[in-house]
Amino acid sequence: MCNKIILFDDRSIIHYFILIILSTTAFTMGQNEWIQLHNDDEFTISGVAQFNNGYIVVHDNKIMGQARVSFINNKNEFNQLVWPQNTLPFDLEGLARLPDSENQFIMMESTGTCYRVLIDSVHFKITIINIFELPMLKEDMNLEGINVFKNDSYYKIVYGDRGSNIRESILFTADYNPSTDLISNIDTYTINLPRPEYHKRNIADLAIDNRSVLWTSATSDPGDNGPFETILYKLGEFNPAGEFSQYKNNKSSFGFSGQKVEAMVFNKSQLILMTDNENFGSTFYALDIAPLK
Repeated sequence: MCNKIILFDDRSIIHYFILIILSTTAFTMGQNEWIQLHNDDEFTISGVAQFNNGYIVVHDNKIMGQARVSFINNKNEFNQLVWPQNTLPFDLEGLARLPDSENQFIMMESTGTCYRVLIDSVHFKITIINIFELPMLKEDMNLEGINVFKNDSYYKIVYGDRGSNIRESILFTADYNPSTDLISNIDTYTINLPRPEYHKRNIADLAIDNRSVLWTSATSDPGDNGPFETILYKLGEFNPAGEFSQYKNNKSSFGFSGQKVEAMVFNKSQLILMTDNENFGSTFYALDIAPLK
């Protein structure tokens, strides 16, 4: 039996350890990098909800013939859905799936016009159940965030004006009746976050985690070519009775440069983020929220 002796000189040892470091780093970065979903600005994303082992997303297009709603499958492929009316929604900026339902959603225009729809999971056909208006809005408001959640036997709805550097955002919380789309017992809160510093939107989307904590995506949007920035904040929480308590100090939980997150949804231990990066298309990121709680 012959024993082989393998000799390493200093260069070989250094090269060996560099390979180990590079391979480990590549794996780690691969778990945390943004994924490009689409390069076309027609398919930027302004709202997202889980559906059928993938995601329903809305697009804030305003031109006839452009996409309004799509389904993204688990391979990140887009399937554009057909809107059932000749008159298309104008500037869809928010999306929420109704609790206890797998296929009913609220799609919100920036003006506060909402479409409660049903989406067939086999043929992806959209059926409009009702069209209603969010109450207590002012003409200068531009809504970008909406969410609905259920606590015990009652439903709550939250929606918000995006605001700007010169206009504070208004957050609305209210009771919601999913049978009639009646919104009542409305409370309002002023939101003025410290960052981003320039071209600020306090509310680009809203999401509620499994602890009933309300999150917002605050963005910097200087124009179609950026540069963009996103800061995630926790705004407050709902108690078991459905009453909202706004946090006094808004400390950022996470930040992303070069990305404009306008769509968020919680999925188990992850916060799914999707973007409207304007001329740069749309991207996707699955954020592990365990360290942020």
